[in-house]
Amino acid sequence: MSPSFYHTELSKALSEQAFGLARFDVYGGSSPHEATASVTLLEGRTIHITLTARGYQLDGDQIFESIEGLLQAVSAAYEGKRREALFSRLRSLS
Repeated sequence: MSPSFYHTELSKALSEQAFGLARFDVYGGSSPHEATASVTLLEGRTIHITLTARGYQLDGDQIFESIEGLLQAVSAAYEGKRREALFSRLRSLS
């Protein structure tokens, strides 16, 4: 059976943010309409993110519209790495 849309989207979203994560593992949710990932932040804390039609849900609680917004809210180290990556890209343009 091929992965669901949500599994594929969550995998892509986390892969794009891998620079600011220690590790992540995506697994199917309880239905084809969601996917969940175990994400270890650079600080060493592990969180669980579920993607549904409503957005990215943190540990079954708060919902975010973007993976970036969720990660910025929970990890200062992610935000620092994101800023570094952005400045690096901007320097390469000049």
